[in-house]
Amino acid sequence: MISIDRKLRLRDLEIFRFLKDNVVLAYVIIEDTRKPYTAEDKKLDPLCFLDEEDLNKIVNVFEIYFLSDEPLKRDDSVMLREFFVELVNNSYFTNYITKEYVDEKLYEYADDICNTETYQRMLEVVGSSYKIRNIHTGCWLHLSQD
Repeated sequence: MISIDRKLRLRDLEIFRFLKDNVVLAYVIIEDTRKPYTAEDKKLDPLCFLDEEDLNKIVNVFEIYFLSDEPLKRDDSVMLREFFVELVNNSYFTNYITKEYVDEKLYEYADDICNTETYQRMLEVVGSSYKIRNIHTGCWLHLSQD
């Protein structure tokens, strides 16, 4: 059985918890970098086989990070990639990169009641420069039955 919880949703960042058979398989972070490929990105397989001209046409790259406490099994990795790349709006000018990270201490600080510090730590583990700003309680939108 597969279950997905969206833990955080911001303008340029979403964090999901992906469970398989009631066990957390990974946290998935989708970051809209609003930037083109970096020189380091262009060295990744299969990008390293593409023409520089084609790579330079991509002006917005989404980074999809899979964060788990141990290396993912191949079947699980493929399943996660196939599912989450479908959430990215891929076009002529937009593309994505997927990367897997292992943090053996992940479940020591990540639990059902994650907070912004927890998510910021996850971003640091995957090497993201994204900074989560504090959310003020007065900015929350609440449903009401007026």
